[in-house]
This record gives sequence, structure tokens and C-alpha cells, in this order.
Amino acid sequence: MKKQKFSTRVLAEVAIFAALAFALDALQGGIFRGVFASGGSIGFAMVPILLISYRRGLFPGILCGLIVSLVQMLGGIYVINASSFESSFLQVMGPFLQIMLDYILAYTVVGFAGFFASLYKKNEKKSLKCLWIVVGCGIAGLLKYTCHVVAGGVFWLNQGASFWNIADTSWLYSFLYNGAYCIPNLIICTGTMLLIAKFYPQFLETLETEKKEVKEIEESKIK
Repeated sequence: MKKQKFSTRVLAEVAIFAALAFALDALQGGIFRGVFASGGSIGFAMVPILLISYRRGLFPGILCGLIVSLVQMLGGIYVINASSFESSFLQVMGPFLQIMLDYILAYTVVGFAGFFASLYKKNEKKSLKCLWIVVGCGIAGLLKYTCHVVAGGVFWLNQGASFWNIADTSWLYSFLYNGAYCIPNLIICTGTMLLIAKFYPQFLETLETEKKEVKEIEESKIK
């Protein structure tokens, strides 16, 4: 199974879905430019990562999310001035930790939806399949939300901003600001995945011919 996960075919799929996710992220970023002053947008960018995660599993999903994160960084990043922190630890590690949370991990953790791929596939009941879609997408979305909340609470407070009349002097600001786009994203992408599972379930399954090829290869090795 490990070879199946990282075959040329799987890597090609990961690259395609990563490119699609990056394109959607760039598109929605342009649409919502200026709406969220410190970054953030609402749309379908997580869907391609969720698709490959359910189609191929945990590690291809994480790899897809990581690629999206790294390519996204090529377009530019914003790092808080570490000298503004009183803690010597944050002065040294602050920029690295902020980049990890706000950029690298933000999309990478979406791939953890792949942990529930086998549970989705082995259940024949549509209700259970929908359940594992909701659970996987929900956890993936909440992990992404957590990354942004922690980054906001540790690095983005006391920058002189406000959101919904809440000043950025407490973690409440980070919860509200990041929740304003992360929660709608979670709902939109989970709903989209449920629709795909209902009307286009083949997108979440590997081809029968491919499964047969893998089985034949494994059997030939045993012989």
C-alpha cells in the first residue's frame, strides 16, 4: 500500500490537486482582498486537498497541503517584527513559529482528513459515509482554524487593529477574526464534499482497474 500511495500516478494526482487548491486560494484571496485586513478569505480552496485526502489517504493529503503552503509562500509572506516581543524566546523563534502556523501548517493540516478515508470507503451505508465526510472535514477545518488562532493570539495582538469593535488586545480578537473566515470555509467545503460524495462518489474512490493492477503486482511478488 505504501508504494501505491507514492506511485507516479498518485504523485501526479497530488500535484494536480495542489495546483487547483492554489489557484482557488489565489482567486478567493483576490476577491476578498481588503475585506480581512490581516489576511484571510472565504471559498473552496480546501476542497482539492480534502478530495485527494479521501481519495488517496493521509500522507498524500498532507503532502498536497504542504505543497499548497509552500507555493503560496512564493507569492509573499508577512512576518511580525520579532523585536517587539519581550520574551527572548519569541525574539529568536517568533518569525519561524509564525511562518509555521500561518503559512506552512495552515494548509498542511487539512490533509489530516485523509485519516478518515478508510472509514469512509469501508462503509456501504450512505449515512455513515456522510458521517465520516463531516468528521474528517470538520477536524481538518478546525485544525486550520487552530493554527490561525494560535498565530493570531501569540503574534498578531497589540498591532493597533480591531474587528467587530473588538480591539486586538486579547485572544478574543484572534478567535473572532479568524473565525469570521475559517468557520464559513469549513461549512462551505464540508457541504461541497458531501455533494461530491453524493453525486460524484468516483472522485473519492480509486479506479477499480488501478486496484486490480496493485493486487496483481502484490501477488506476483509473493510468488
